[in-house]
Amino acid sequence: MFIAINAMVGADIPEPRQRFGKRRQFLLAASLSTALLLTACGGGGEARIPVDFNIGVTVGGQLLSATPVAPGGSLALAVHAGQSVILDAGEPVVWTLLVGGSRIGSGVQIYYSGISITATPLNRSSAVLDTYARYPLLADVPVTLVATSTYDSVQVVTLNLLITN
Repeated sequence: MFIAINAMVGADIPEPRQRFGKRRQFLLAASLSTALLLTACGGGGEARIPVDFNIGVTVGGQLLSATPVAPGGSLALAVHAGQSVILDAGEPVVWTLLVGGSRIGSGVQIYYSGISITATPLNRSSAVLDTYARYPLLADVPVTLVATSTYDSVQVVTLNLLITN
């Protein structure tokens, strides 16, 4: 019986290998298209994020160091009152200045414990900290600068400055 039915409709039914071959080609094209779309929208890959900051420190016009600091790490520096400190993270960051535990806005000049302190961003990756003391300091003044990466807010580096006479 099957022979007779196939003989009657045989011209309209494609070979099983051809039918499955076209279906496989369609599925392959659909899966490749989906993979390309996911990659294009960011779902299929990761952005290249720097592993650490490279903090460049310039004091009084002299480059002191370009010290790599791991995210979550810190860097301690001591500077004399009256010196300017330029800090360059090597990538776009948000700088936060803390003096006496209080957050200070950028470009604001404050007086704390006998010293004038001003922090000003120079560009997206660097800032300058200006200090001035009219008289000798009675005690060293601790200042904290926090650099937070704009690429990944988990990457934070703390710079502890100690301003001395």
